[in-house]
Amino acid sequence: MRALALLLFISNLAYLGWATLIDVRDTPPPSGAVADPNVQRLVLAAERASVVATAAARSQKARTERSAKNASSDTESAASGSSAATESGPQCISIGPFQDLTSAAQASATLKSTGRESRQRLEQGQLWVGYWVSVPGFAKREDAERAVARLKQNGITDVYISLSGGEAEASNIVSLGVFKESERAQRLLNEAKDLGFAAQISDRTRAGSVYWVDAEFPEPEPNIDFSTLGALPGKILRLEQRACPKGAR
Repeated sequence: MRALALLLFISNLAYLGWATLIDVRDTPPPSGAVADPNVQRLVLAAERASVVATAAARSQKARTERSAKNASSDTESAASGSSAATESGPQCISIGPFQDLTSAAQASATLKSTGRESRQRLEQGQLWVGYWVSVPGFAKREDAERAVARLKQNGITDVYISLSGGEAEASNIVSLGVFKESERAQRLLNEAKDLGFAAQISDRTRAGSVYWVDAEFPEPEPNIDFSTLGALPGKILRLEQRACPKGAR
């Protein structure tokens, strides 16, 4: 009997040691613990549909916001462009100068045939006469006279000492002629250079009354075909375009 009691006592001691030292239960993680970012979270099949729906809704919302923003930006740009076009409006362009009222009227008629109304305006200015071929740079009048004689001996007969400038300038310039066509002027220039003269070509103008034609154009710098304006027989014009003066509209 004593032996059985001793055996039971030893068995109890052995169970107590096993329960205390070996059978240790896992401790649950604290409520504030952070999951390891390198470990992928398992998603249950029941949760997957909800996750996919949430992601799709967020993506659709982002696309809608971007579309609304782009539409607003396009509207602002279009409004800005429309405002700028409205502010610029049609441009008043002056075409000229014309030598006489007949040439200006011809230009106005040509513009009217294209649907543009215009007005003629008279002002004082410089009118282009032609291409002037001359030989400048003579120190003395005697040198200029010898040049005139040599040019005439070589077939260039329409030459004279120019009186267009002051006293000193007039004694230094030999005029070979004024031409409407650049080809004739260039040909005479080459003939004078072949004789050893330092000839040159420049524009010849005169002061006087000139006519301008003012017309409205939708574009700020229209490409105007000057060859169709004021092309009267026997007249060669040097036309240009510029903004109308204030008060001309």
